[in-house]
Amino acid sequence: MELTGIITDIQRFSINDGPGIRTTVFLKGCPLKCLWCHNPETKNHFPEIGFRPVKCIGCGKCIEICPIPGAISVPGKDRINQSLCIKCFKCSEACPSGALETIGRTVSVDDIISEVVKDLPFYKNSGGGMTVSGGEPLAQADFTAELLRVAQMKGINTCLDTSGYATITAWEKVFPYVNVVLFDIKHLDPAMHKKWVGVANDIILSNLKEVASKVPVRLRIPLIPGVNDTEQYIREVGDLALSLKIKYCDIIPYHDYALSKYKMLGRGSSFYQAKPVNSKQLLQYKTYLEERGLEVTTLV
Repeated sequence: MELTGIITDIQRFSINDGPGIRTTVFLKGCPLKCLWCHNPETKNHFPEIGFRPVKCIGCGKCIEICPIPGAISVPGKDRINQSLCIKCFKCSEACPSGALETIGRTVSVDDIISEVVKDLPFYKNSGGGMTVSGGEPLAQADFTAELLRVAQMKGINTCLDTSGYATITAWEKVFPYVNVVLFDIKHLDPAMHKKWVGVANDIILSNLKEVASKVPVRLRIPLIPGVNDTEQYIREVGDLALSLKIKYCDIIPYHDYALSKYKMLGRGSSFYQAKPVNSKQLLQYKTYLEERGLEVTTLV
């Protein structure tokens, strides 16, 4: 049987997802519950329906074809009653304007690789390649490992963008086929990590030590207002990187670009009104880490 996975998107010409110009594959499904998640459409492990009101022409074809009474309302800003929706996707297939959208599709490794190889010249000229992201790609470990393996067979540099929250068994499946790991560190305090992310960080930190001993790692620091935007936290992450002989670090300040995604999915976010860390503070944090000997990039 052909191995398949569920993805939300294949994004070409990515420049912030690893070295060089890359094609980023976003897998669906994540075990974490980060309240500031900038890819909320990748959270659930299954395809779902999104609604963009600005595209709706009010034709009513979605109601006509829906087999469940009350699952769709017109007019209505949320449109889909997620508690009633059975995910048959007949409504998104019938929608003539694209207001209703199926988020997530099942694909094979070959389906993805056929897209990734289109940009081989750009990878070779820039030192780029393919990045597998999410969601959490290790939630689909078998598929991710095979995708990385086939990409390497094609001579494509591979990168894994991960929260680190996975079993060591999952990690062992990808180790032979990954050139670089982008490893998120959201908080080092166990209680704070559990509060904001929904899980403890012991597995994540244990995995980081194991991964750093086997694969080049680039630490990523999502800088979230009111969660970890302190000098103390930056110092702690710097110390952690140095202790594991990690040379590279990315600071990723919080932004509200995902607001439209939450609205499309009919979900709320407690970070809608959060203010990003100011540029002066970002420069201070970057300078501090550089003075410790780390090579730092701020992704804004």
